[in-house]
Amino acid sequence: MSVAVKKGINPKAESRKCAARFWRLFPHLLLCLSLVAYAALGALLFQRIEGGSDSSTEQEYDEFLGQIVSTVQNLTDNSSISHQYIVKQVALKMRHGFKSIWLQRPDRWDFFGSMFFCCTVFTTVGKSGLRQNANYSYFNSY
Repeated sequence: MSVAVKKGINPKAESRKCAARFWRLFPHLLLCLSLVAYAALGALLFQRIEGGSDSSTEQEYDEFLGQIVSTVQNLTDNSSISHQYIVKQVALKMRHGFKSIWLQRPDRWDFFGSMFFCCTVFTTVGKSGLRQNANYSYFNSY
């Protein structure tokens, strides 16, 4: 004899309660699962786009640094040139020759780095800015 029959529990009523609990919980589980799938798909996409590129930027960056070093060495050999002139020449080379893409590192875009980026993006998107209203002394959300 089963425990349910001994305790006088109706199996159909118990089945309905179980189904009701399941359907109450199912939308939340589905939402969490879809969020995880969305983040994983985004991570794979970002890993492929940002991390999968083999470029010559590292070699270009090394050549640029070599040019800066040779400029400084050539200018310091001449004792009549001031420190400020050397700094100005290096700053000029930096302004006209430096590329910001050299600061990006494709090795950071592995799966977990991309997943971190995706999670950061979808947890910070929204209406969270604060601004001060000119007529009131408190902050409103816009």
